[in-house]
Amino acid sequence: MTDLMNTSNTADADRPSDVVASTEADRAEQEVRRVLAFQLGTTTRLELDDAAASLRGRVVALLGDPAAEEKQEHWGCADRGFLLEVAHLLDNPPAPGALSHEVHSHVRALARVLRKLITMKEAAVVASARPPLPVRPIPGRSAAR
Repeated sequence: MTDLMNTSNTADADRPSDVVASTEADRAEQEVRRVLAFQLGTTTRLELDDAAASLRGRVVALLGDPAAEEKQEHWGCADRGFLLEVAHLLDNPPAPGALSHEVHSHVRALARVLRKLITMKEAAVVASARPPLPVRPIPGRSAAR
């Protein structure tokens, strides 16, 4: 299984950056789905701790992206409020001696935050990829006014 993962990482190095970025988003979404499928009674504490560390790293990477920081200036009040919630979530992880259900709740919150950040990033990419429409006068309309 390790060889399979190593070959996929070397294959990503040969791809263009936007293809790698989309596969990173796909990998993050797969991880979100996996984590949201965790059940409290069947998931070990080690799995929860590993998932929390992985999700935290992905969230921090998405927030630390220079393109994301540039777009944050144009976000609305709701998006800024969301960023405050994300900062609170990242700044207040469960204590090492916390009960499993606390860690489970924190991991699920991180997964939902990561999913929303991925969606926001993809929406920004789609919006920036679309060229602006040209402004053309409609023949005959300007003469009547």
